[in-house]
Amino acid sequence: MNIALVQPVSFHTWEALSLGYLAAYLKKYGFNSIEFYSGFFDSDEEIISGCKNADIIGFSCTSPQIKHGFELAKKIKNPRNYIVFGGCHPSAVPDDTLQQEFIDGVVVGEGEEAFLDIVRGNRDPIVRKPYIQNLDDIPFPDRQIIKQERNLQLSMRNYGKRIGGIFCNRGCPFNCLFCASHSVWSRNCRFRSPQNIFEEFEKIVKDLRLDFVTFADDEFGINKEQLISFCELKIRNGIKTPWGCNVVASTLTDDLLSAMKKANCTELWIGVESGSPRILKDIGKPNTIEKIKVVFKKTKDMGFIRRAYMLLGMPDESFEDIKMSEKLIDEIEPDIVGFTILAPYPGTKFYDPQIHKDIDWSIVDEYQNMLTNTNFLSNEDLRKEQKRLVEKYKKIITVRQRETYV
Repeated sequence: MNIALVQPVSFHTWEALSLGYLAAYLKKYGFNSIEFYSGFFDSDEEIISGCKNADIIGFSCTSPQIKHGFELAKKIKNPRNYIVFGGCHPSAVPDDTLQQEFIDGVVVGEGEEAFLDIVRGNRDPIVRKPYIQNLDDIPFPDRQIIKQERNLQLSMRNYGKRIGGIFCNRGCPFNCLFCASHSVWSRNCRFRSPQNIFEEFEKIVKDLRLDFVTFADDEFGINKEQLISFCELKIRNGIKTPWGCNVVASTLTDDLLSAMKKANCTELWIGVESGSPRILKDIGKPNTIEKIKVVFKKTKDMGFIRRAYMLLGMPDESFEDIKMSEKLIDEIEPDIVGFTILAPYPGTKFYDPQIHKDIDWSIVDEYQNMLTNTNFLSNEDLRKEQKRLVEKYKKIITVRQRETYV
């Protein structure tokens, strides 16, 4: 059985980790003939040629990746192979995905058990399996198969550091309306043990010679005891490699921040989203303006590098709301800031199949789109405001946004 795993072109090279998990899980059950291709590094010709002898080809796609995935799959499809799509976009709209005649099956939700079932012979058009409850049972991602050294060389060129990522948990309990990740993971949280997380951290730091580790979870720190225990293990074992993570301001207690600082967490990436209390409430994230202010002041005093994620384009947002966001940024003084425009991806509360079904998602990402408007602002208004804010804060803008706009 020859298996090919394909990640269509993406700006997020860490997305290959999901396919690293699939590869490791398949190998656990004796399926060892696995090849991996990335649209970020491999040409279409290389991917198509590399997949020609594969029996099963698995694609993992977010919405911006789906067009490229379809283009590749159409060229790869032949009477002898079986093509499967999984990931956030196919999980959100499996029936739409199956309308492509060159796609044989769709995995909805978590991929390991479902894709293994397909490799073993399940030919149902849609395959969904129960979530794996003990995440420690899942092998660490096979970073050799996904050729992570390419990512490390890229991060070295871009940032002067070898940066690798880890996923710790699956599922997010929050109800942010703009997020689609629940299509795969649900809103029920499952957690790896602190020891299991530490073992992977220690292993990749040593094996990959990492200078920095990113925790790629939507939100890290939901399980306070888990995070503090991980920090204690890292300190006790003398692993000094710095790290950073996405966090929710409302979860950052004094004892948690203290433990993270002692364990050499150097960066916190915080979803501020808006300076308008009304918009913040509409989003569904459990934050308040006061809590955001307190956390940014406290973490500045402690020496963390603090990134603020800001969102434009909620339905009831006005110019006045954006001015409130601007005022909040000036007050909390983040070290890095990024301004996104809400994208109505499948799986979010803003996706309307009557309007968005045939959208070319490859031109819609977290930083720009021509789709979104509010009840008070046109899409042009939003893009002008985004451009103005990027220009105002260009000295602290995110690297990705700087590459795109500045």
